[in-house]
Amino acid sequence: MKGVHFVSKQGTEYYYDDLTGQIFPSEQVDCSLLGDQFQSLASDRANMGLYINRDADQQDIEDYLCKEANGFKQLLLEVTSFCNLRCKYCIYSDHYQFTKSYENKHMTFAVAKQAVDYYFSNFKEIHRRNPTRSPVIGFYGGEPLLNLRLIKEIVEYIKLTYGEYEGIQYNITTNGIQFTEESQNFLTKHDFSIIVSLDGYKENHDRNRLKADGTGSFDEIMKNLQTFRTNHKGYNKFAISSCYDFKTDMFQLMEFFDGEDLFLARLASVDANNTTYYEQFAHDDVQTFFENLTSMKELFLNLTARNQIKKDSFLYSLVGLNYSELAFHPMMNEKRPHMLPVTASCIPGEKIYVTIDGNFHMCEKINTYYAIGNIEDGIDYGKIAEIINNFKNKVCGNCTECNVTRFCNICFQQCATDHEFEKKDSMCDNIETHVKSMLIDFINVLETNPTLFEEITIDYYKTIYEKVGVVLE
Repeated sequence: MKGVHFVSKQGTEYYYDDLTGQIFPSEQVDCSLLGDQFQSLASDRANMGLYINRDADQQDIEDYLCKEANGFKQLLLEVTSFCNLRCKYCIYSDHYQFTKSYENKHMTFAVAKQAVDYYFSNFKEIHRRNPTRSPVIGFYGGEPLLNLRLIKEIVEYIKLTYGEYEGIQYNITTNGIQFTEESQNFLTKHDFSIIVSLDGYKENHDRNRLKADGTGSFDEIMKNLQTFRTNHKGYNKFAISSCYDFKTDMFQLMEFFDGEDLFLARLASVDANNTTYYEQFAHDDVQTFFENLTSMKELFLNLTARNQIKKDSFLYSLVGLNYSELAFHPMMNEKRPHMLPVTASCIPGEKIYVTIDGNFHMCEKINTYYAIGNIEDGIDYGKIAEIINNFKNKVCGNCTECNVTRFCNICFQQCATDHEFEKKDSMCDNIETHVKSMLIDFINVLETNPTLFEEITIDYYKTIYEKVGVVLE
């Protein structure tokens, strides 16, 4: 058996079994007592090594994406590379060596149209095989609202050309500067899922999210948000994305978001992969941050014990959501594709990100050295197979020995350089250490309030993710 032994705050010993994804009191762990269902899982997981070691080929990829209807879940268009902010942690900043620098280019209607036509020509077959699927079209940048004209043209073109598809989902992520009445009216009229980036209280936000002239952007964004909430009160496809780092006062952040009653779709630390961003922080910054984070976990635990934690609160987004998602890892992990049975990587082509030049990429987060096709030739299934095989060879060599494969968060983006995939020696050890700590915290919560997550279901997560335009399939 592979897994992790740990002890809760109350002194009870537990064992997390990576084979089944279940947590047992240590004295109950006996492989012979797990039953037929778990023995079947044992066989499936035993074959994991075969899939890791066997190279994927072009036909595997095409079958998975097309015949098995796993591809074309979303088309994401980089409608502009221009941005009116110069965020210090932006992936296009000098802190991230493997991504492109700032540009001032717009996508043309001709490129966007060709990408849309290709997407729908393939989605037709996906929809035939899975009638529950809806087309999902996203707009990205740069700052996408700087090219609102093209967004309007594409939405109108889709309406006129592909109107037979009901429930087409549109989504957009904006920094909020161009989130004016004009854009708000258009986006809500067409039922967009809208995410606005806002890093909380003014001091924290303006420390990183600066305009091109070096001034802060907080006041303009908050003014636009107030206009939106006044004019579109009750619009339910709206949320906030927020980042924090070691200089963020987490208690002040909590006070801001709870006070403003803003729904957090994403609350995460600044990306620490392939970056020099974190070199700026002193030891005292790091120590103070983790002391405050520990205090917040204790506060969460105390509120949980009194059954006073609110599911829509900042504290639940920061602490509780990780634990509630953990409860579904066993179920959700069984849906991993056989070509990549471990790590958090998708199969490129499940989503298509189209850059201004018409090249296809697996997502908006990875650098531009890993194109998977273009608008002229379509998806290159052979290239995708090559990417997967290189990733497995460079990153997944020790996965069969891992004790926490179901919690691995490594993906292509984290390991991508300008020529190949590279995994830091400490990455796997850090993941196992983090998972063990998370398991302890999770059990501490359940020992305090065993019913806390009972009403949290897969339908709950579908509701949350659909609110912000994310496809769960």
